[in-house]
Amino acid sequence: MIESAKRFPAIPVPAIGDYWRGEGGLYAGIMPDYTGNRPYHLIVSADEAVGVSWGGHSRTEDRARSQHDGDANSKALTQCPHPHPAARWATSYRKDGHGDFHLPARRELDVAMAALPEHFTASDWYWSSTDRTTERAWGRTNNVSALTDMYKTFEGRARAVRRIFVPQG
Repeated sequence: MIESAKRFPAIPVPAIGDYWRGEGGLYAGIMPDYTGNRPYHLIVSADEAVGVSWGGHSRTEDRARSQHDGDANSKALTQCPHPHPAARWATSYRKDGHGDFHLPARRELDVAMAALPEHFTASDWYWSSTDRTTERAWGRTNNVSALTDMYKTFEGRARAVRRIFVPQG
């Protein structure tokens, strides 16, 4: 006989777009299981950095190529010997006692901008932590052109995100 898995109580979550008290930001919904990782609640910082570049111009950051894992990308970027201002801002962000924020990966940024469009300036560029080439990194705008990558030296905006894993069971 197989024992049943331990059940965890449901986590009360706010409506999408509401500030999740005590969790450091706006609730953007559940990130799906893209790559065999557990689904998680995505929390987006209420604050943003303005006028930050991605950094690492003329370099490829091979350890920051994940489309889904912004935490791993951000760790790789902040451990580089050359500066990555957007990732440094995101990983140093603190709110409601939480310090586990990161610059979102490309897909995390996609979900955040789709779920919370009113919290992103439509015509401005937002960085992800996902590298693309020696000259460009992934990010996006919500304007008509819907750009998907930009020169790493360009100054744009950044939002930090954090995860709360969905209980298993």
